[in-house]
Amino acid sequence: MESTPHKIVNPLSLSDPIGYAHALVVTSGRTVYVGGQNSRRTDGVITGDSLVQQFDQALANMVEALRAARAEPVHVVSMRVYTTSVNVYRVNLKTLGSVYRRHMGRHYPPMSVVGVTELLAAGAQVELEGLAVVPDDTDSEAREEQAARNLVQEVDDAFAVPRAEGTGPGGSPDRSRA
Repeated sequence: MESTPHKIVNPLSLSDPIGYAHALVVTSGRTVYVGGQNSRRTDGVITGDSLVQQFDQALANMVEALRAARAEPVHVVSMRVYTTSVNVYRVNLKTLGSVYRRHMGRHYPPMSVVGVTELLAAGAQVELEGLAVVPDDTDSEAREEQAARNLVQEVDDAFAVPRAEGTGPGGSPDRSRA
């Protein structure tokens, strides 16, 4: 899956984000709002007995809505997960992360998980809402440049030597994480 055309920002002054980004700077483009995706099949029936199963179908529905609007998961700039059981969500984070990556790749926009008492669709345990921005074609050069930077970063990360938190090579303060 391609990398996002938007700039992910994770300041050193905040904790390391796992499965989300602290902020994202949007490249100009066409905005796509995706709302209210739960685990409904095409016949309108909520599917899945578990929160994980429902999350899987709801995320598949969200990606389908994105693609119908000529957007891709990498264009998502913000996402909200509403669930009737934050505790069950928390217990299943590892499995939910695998499901997420299957649909969205390793693109982690700013996102929130919000506990609610119930959702409109009877039996629904999870509902997703997202905002995507599809870059203008005029930004293709900037996207290619960002893709090249991301590739270099991935290679650097793959060969990185563990170091003390907050320090760069040689123990100097690390200010490279943007």
